[in-house]
Amino acid sequence: MLNFDNASTTKISKSSLDAYVKASEDFFNPSSLYAQAAKVKQDIEQTRDFFKKQFKAKQGSTFIFTGSASESNNAVLNSCITRKDKKYIIGAGEHSSIHNTAIKYKEQGYNIVFLPLKANGGADINALSGLLDQSVAFVSIIHVSNETGAINDIKQIANIVKEYNPNIIVHSDGVQAVGKIDINLKEIGVDYYTVSAHKINGPKGIGALYIANPNKFKPFIIGGGQEMNLRAGTENTPAINAFKVALQEIKPYDYSKHKQVLLQNIDVDYYLVSDNECVDNIISVCFKGVRGETIEHILEQKGYIIGTGSACNSKAGKNRVLSQIVKNEYIDGAIRISFDKDIKIEDCVNLGKEITNAVKLYKERTKR
Repeated sequence: MLNFDNASTTKISKSSLDAYVKASEDFFNPSSLYAQAAKVKQDIEQTRDFFKKQFKAKQGSTFIFTGSASESNNAVLNSCITRKDKKYIIGAGEHSSIHNTAIKYKEQGYNIVFLPLKANGGADINALSGLLDQSVAFVSIIHVSNETGAINDIKQIANIVKEYNPNIIVHSDGVQAVGKIDINLKEIGVDYYTVSAHKINGPKGIGALYIANPNKFKPFIIGGGQEMNLRAGTENTPAINAFKVALQEIKPYDYSKHKQVLLQNIDVDYYLVSDNECVDNIISVCFKGVRGETIEHILEQKGYIIGTGSACNSKAGKNRVLSQIVKNEYIDGAIRISFDKDIKIEDCVNLGKEITNAVKLYKERTKR
């Protein structure tokens, strides 16, 4: 079975898994005072320092380790959305952990405004200036769309916002960006940035949150003072160590040929959402007159795993992001293909041919 749904999750690498197992043997609570616990605590701090260096964090900033990217995103919104007399700008293409949280606040009477999307699923930066006014307190825009792979220029977005008012807080969900594009947090200029392990061949159940100014962050989980009093709960040391190894293993990988070959071998009409302003490892493509879920199941029988969009939205009916940018006749036939380094060019050739067969088979069956 070949996995072409790597935007949903990736297979944990052997090195990351080995690090998880090894750290599990040092089971001591890092908050305890004896020597064995102190060693575990030291490992966590060394990993934190590695994250700062890896992402080129600014001086005085920090990373906290969380249970997931969804927790990190929720923590930021709950820390920043606090007043009903302020405006909060949220990208219309955000991950559900941000979108659904923003909707919750909107229903409670907070002034939530959504920044519209371009045709490829990226944020419409040209519309951003028109939304800015003196009431804006917070802006959150995803770095790379988990649905289409669209790359948002977060540095430009932060510059626009900060030039208007340097006190506006800027957050970006960088889960799909890590390992795909260079990330320099000091240069980008965001106040918060979210990352996750299981999208880069690390374990599930571990995320991290960059905090530029820890003094301004309001903790989401209150308890025993772990993570510098910014996130309570005994640290998941095995997952933290495994996350570090996954991050260490990341190497630039060019998927442009994979994308080109795949599309060249799809011999039926389609609408391509993921254009040249998207990362090459995520492809959102739509077919008229078919159902994406059925195509997904046909391909699974042939040994290929693909997606129909974000796994966090798989039971939500029509795709929220694509519904804003794709014509209705194509929405039902949307599929998402995403690569990992184990996928070979010949695999893309074969998948393209199997997609062609699946679409033709579906249309033939539905003629009856």
